[in-house]
Amino acid sequence: MQKIKKIRSSVIDSHCHLDFKALADDLPGVLRRAKSEGVLKMLTICTNFKKPDQTISLSERFEEIFFAAGIHPNQPTEDLQFDSEALLSICAHKKMIAVGETGLDFHYSQDSKKDQIKSLIQHIEVAKEANLPVIIHARNADNEIAKILSKEYVKSAFNCVMHCFSSSSYLAREALDLGFYLSMSGIITFKNSQNLRDIFSKIPIEKVLVETDSPYLAPTPHRGKPNEPALVSYVAKTGAEIFGVDEDFFRAQTTKNFFSLFKKAL
Repeated sequence: MQKIKKIRSSVIDSHCHLDFKALADDLPGVLRRAKSEGVLKMLTICTNFKKPDQTISLSERFEEIFFAAGIHPNQPTEDLQFDSEALLSICAHKKMIAVGETGLDFHYSQDSKKDQIKSLIQHIEVAKEANLPVIIHARNADNEIAKILSKEYVKSAFNCVMHCFSSSSYLAREALDLGFYLSMSGIITFKNSQNLRDIFSKIPIEKVLVETDSPYLAPTPHRGKPNEPALVSYVAKTGAEIFGVDEDFFRAQTTKNFFSLFKKAL
């Protein structure tokens, strides 16, 4: 008798880059493998909204794909300076459900600190006007990120996810105090990430998302290879272990969390 594969709860890859060559060159296969792992939806990120055509096209061709757009902090300085109205016009697209990714990266981009800060604040202002959440990239900038998010929130409330969270417990607390979400990536599966697993174990499960950040950060046991949305299953498995819950429950909870944050996706 043929063995019947157990049907698991659906899961959502809340952050990937389907327009990047490693995924775009095999998109039918990428989507097929994602579906086989129960990946219900994918949020693909345009890292430079001044060149959005491929990302927008993906969202229009495939029902399961949503998109977000912004200017990644590692983009050239001239691109960090942008017209808010141009970004707002893209926000009107029915499949654009968030602004970003934006943020601060003082690891790779030391010389553009001032421009990164200005760009981050500008993204938040656009997100508020469009009534969309913000996707934040944070690296080696915990104190600055925390100050900006708190200051901008006091001006007027907005929502946010700390994407691919691998920062300090301090930044985790600051984000959670503002009601924001933290997203797990494949980093959570790495052997040397026990401190990160400890941080996640102490936060409310209702504030957790899962992602791949593919084609980067493939989880163990695929580390060092190109990542893809199907591998978010490994992140969900580890997440369930961290919280001591059934994997189906964790998948269902993070899916619920996704739609609680990205309300336009409903």
